Amino acid sequence: MRFKAKHQGILSTLALAGAVLAGCASQPQFTGQSVTDPLLRKDVFTTVERLFSAVTQCRSIQSVDASVASVEPSATGTIQKAVESWQVSGCGTSKTFKVVMTADDRGETNFSVSPQG
Repeated sequence: MRFKAKHQGILSTLALAGAVLAGCASQPQFTGQSVTDPLLRKDVFTTVERLFSAVTQCRSIQSVDASVASVEPSATGTIQKAVESWQVSGCGTSKTFKVVMTADDRGETNFSVSPQG
């Protein structure tokens, strides 16, 4: 019985810690123009977030301002390739990342992210 009470206490503590951490993990403000849909944007953001953290030692992005640099249509009129610039701000600093997205033969989108200047 005592073990069960300890176990429930630990679970309650973990649940509370998880709720606090989830509250801290808010989505940054995303502005500007992008060809991404919500799912692709989330995937690209995850990569941008990792690079931003590695470059700045900041794990708290407040905003992303995107702009479309170029779009190459395919013969069918869909987007074959798009290049965007994402200006990322957090912890009092800003960095710009180049995002290149290319359609593949399966209808999916491959992307790469690299720091600019």
